[in-house]
Amino acid sequence: MKEYEYSLEVKDLAPFIEYCKTNDFTLMETSQQTRTIYRNPNKTMARITVNSINGTIKKELDFKEDNWVEGAILKELRESMPLEFTDDLAVASILDFLNYKKDNTLIRIRHTYTKGNVKFELDEYTEPRVTAVVAIEGEKTAVDKIYTEIKETILNK
Repeated sequence: MKEYEYSLEVKDLAPFIEYCKTNDFTLMETSQQTRTIYRNPNKTMARITVNSINGTIKKELDFKEDNWVEGAILKELRESMPLEFTDDLAVASILDFLNYKKDNTLIRIRHTYTKGNVKFELDEYTEPRVTAVVAIEGEKTAVDKIYTEIKETILNK
């Protein structure tokens, strides 16, 4: 499936959290995530994400195109649905068979807000470096409208 997403590095997540609350977005979850990225010469990546939510661990594998332009804010990439798994050895075997090589590991806290066809992912990264990233994804018209709003009200301040 095709993903339509604006993704940008920001100094502070607080104004975006306030935007979500003020505009009736619902906080769906806050999770500690460790994501390991694997790359393949065919310009795809595999991602193993370990989510910790209230002491419950969930592991997922998904695949995504790896041809976005560095520094681009708007990303339109195909990605698979996540597959939940418990067998680490089987997943490692699949990635090896498909020629994926480990690239890097990201550690973050993710706050996910939703409203209608739009999802905000507000990420506080601790590794590989401390930073904050805001992603707005969903249906093109709604996402474009919200990005324009936050660009005018938050980003251009």
